[in-house]
Formats: sequence, structure tokens, C-alpha cells
Amino acid sequence: MTGFHGWEAGALWEDVKFDIKHFADIERLAMIGERKWQQGMATFCKPFTTATIRYFDHADAAEARKWLGES
Repeated sequence: MTGFHGWEAGALWEDVKFDIKHFADIERLAMIGERKWQQGMATFCKPFTTATIRYFDHADAAEARKWLGES
């Protein structure tokens, strides 16, 4: 989420369509950011997916990739 400042209406709609289509296909979702409010986005997204969501600081991107690869 580096450089993320929010969604425009069209981009939000595209995200919603993707989420509906792939709701059950994604098991884990790593959100990588650099600000405290971005950690809150991980919590905000939980009702919209069955995936396990974890926030990682950008300094921990390698740990996020490792976590995504775990069974």
C-alpha cells in the first residue's frame, strides 16, 4: 500500500467486482504498508473475504511473502 491514499469510485468498483468473483479463491492476504492507518485497512477488509488477512510493515515484506507461502 505504499503511496496509497484511497480509492477513486471506479477503482473501488473494480476491487468489489474482483472480490465477488474470487471471494473463496484467496486463502491468505498480506497487506504491506508504511502507516498505522493502513494496518486498520486489514481489519476493515476482513468482512469482505474468507481469507486470513495480516498486515506487515514494509520493512517486513520478506516475512509477508514467507507467510503467504506457508500451508
